[in-house]
Amino acid sequence: MKSLVYIVTENWWPPGKSEEVGKLTLDALQKFPGDLSIAKFVVQGAVWPEKDGMHSISISSIEPGKVKEVMDIAYNQELLLSKNIEGWRFEIHIAYDLIEAMPLVGLKAPEA
Repeated sequence: MKSLVYIVTENWWPPGKSEEVGKLTLDALQKFPGDLSIAKFVVQGAVWPEKDGMHSISISSIEPGKVKEVMDIAYNQELLLSKNIEGWRFEIHIAYDLIEAMPLVGLKAPEA
């Protein structure tokens, strides 16, 4: 059974900044392109309004041993946006599927 590790990126920005966010996101993706050989989109992007602005999320599965490389790309993309958009906030999480997470809670993962 193949276990998976995911990178989950969440973003929040103020109302009225969506056009600017869109343009800078395209710029960030050109300057710091993702590498499809080490991370594949599960959810490329989902966006919804909230009472204080907009919220988006993206999720990618990460190839074994490639977490640092994927994190470096994500942080560079997010830092470009955060330094250019007032009110931009982001969180980046590494999430584990159930099999991968079992040792984190003291359980042994089943054999493949």
